[in-house]
Amino acid sequence: MTSRPTPHQRPLSVEHLFQHVPDAIQNRLTGPAANHIALPRDGRLFEQGDAGGSMYVVKEGRVEISLVSETGKRVVFNQIGPGECFGEISMLDQGPRTASAVAIEDSKLLVIKRTEFLDAVQTCPNLAINLLHIMSERVRWTSSAVEEYSVHPLELRVARRLLMLHQNFASADGFVEISQSDLADFAGSTREATNKILMEWKASGVIRLERRKISLVRRDVLSRIAHANSDI
Repeated sequence: MTSRPTPHQRPLSVEHLFQHVPDAIQNRLTGPAANHIALPRDGRLFEQGDAGGSMYVVKEGRVEISLVSETGKRVVFNQIGPGECFGEISMLDQGPRTASAVAIEDSKLLVIKRTEFLDAVQTCPNLAINLLHIMSERVRWTSSAVEEYSVHPLELRVARRLLMLHQNFASADGFVEISQSDLADFAGSTREATNKILMEWKASGVIRLERRKISLVRRDVLSRIAHANSDI
């Protein structure tokens, strides 16, 4: 039985989209003739509620996915790195975007438009099957994230977010670039509560803090915290 992904793991990457897909189809969607865009740091790709019609693949950089709840609280739901795709739901149903996307590093993105994707599916149905697989894993991942926000303590959520960020986005010196405010949004809490936990971990030598950067010194400790009293 396949275990469901948890929010400190990554959803399926775009490489799964092209499993058992002929090179000619891949080149049509991702090659030099495909649509590419560049976003500077803090450049906004789309806003929650905007019209859909395309999905995106991160080639370079990092894109943050966030939404605003009915109460006005901003929640950072995910950070998408190289090789990962997003926006597939609005590409398929052409409905409004369910979240906002902003580049948090200088980024290069591949654009896959709905018409191009559906044309390719006519030739290679495996594309549709693979995308359904990706979307299913994303739903499972989302369900786990909602469960975390509902039942698990903040310390566990912060530990999981830091482990995921370090695994996927750490620089050569071991630091992950993220502000404490953004980390708090990512963990579904306030900056004050998140800062208190980070200060405790810093004092005990678990992490190092610099301006907008966090390094994991004792990953073993954070891993124990991330999996404590949890069966997901």
